[in-house]
Amino acid sequence: MILLVVGLGCSKFKELTGGLAGNSNGTSGGGSSSGSSTAGADPKADISSAANKFIALQSFSAKMEGMGQTEIKSQVDYVAPDRFHVTYTGGTGAGMELIMIGNQTYMKSGGAWSKSPAASGGSTPTLRDSFTEEGLKTLTEPKFEGEETVDGKPAYVYSFKNKTPKGEYGFNCKMWVGKQSGLPMKIYATYDNGMLKNMTVIYDTESPVTIEPPV
Repeated sequence: MILLVVGLGCSKFKELTGGLAGNSNGTSGGGSSSGSSTAGADPKADISSAANKFIALQSFSAKMEGMGQTEIKSQVDYVAPDRFHVTYTGGTGAGMELIMIGNQTYMKSGGAWSKSPAASGGSTPTLRDSFTEEGLKTLTEPKFEGEETVDGKPAYVYSFKNKTPKGEYGFNCKMWVGKQSGLPMKIYATYDNGMLKNMTVIYDTESPVTIEPPV
């Protein structure tokens, strides 16, 4: 179920973020980077810069809402290098929670937590493929769309097309980048094919995040 949601770079949840070096003790102070984009002088460079800053974060939270075969609505918290907490707030799996720490997965369903090994075939997904250097190679038609606000904060708006690194599903993406932080604040993606039709992701890169095993 966790692999049905979407994230940064407008790819599936399996390409959201992660694989980061640094803090692995389950706590972090968010850590947004300073510096702004070039306000559309070079849209592709701005998008790449936002991607690089996002990948360097030690933690973040994201609210995700989308539609595919069913509604997808969740809250995702991440702490580098391998801690994830996903809360399904609506749609399929509503009320369920997942905590992944290294090769351990904890699931909450019906009010009780259970522990199980990570799924066979690999460790916790790296979740950042679309915004790696390789993932950005397939980005096309980058455009600067002007300025808007996200939750009252000023942002530069960009649009582009790309393909998901896994499955090569084409998508159209609109991304809001903070004028001061240079970090993605919001993403809206529509998909050409596959199980997912659209996804909106709103990022919080400032609030502290802590992820520990459930008691």
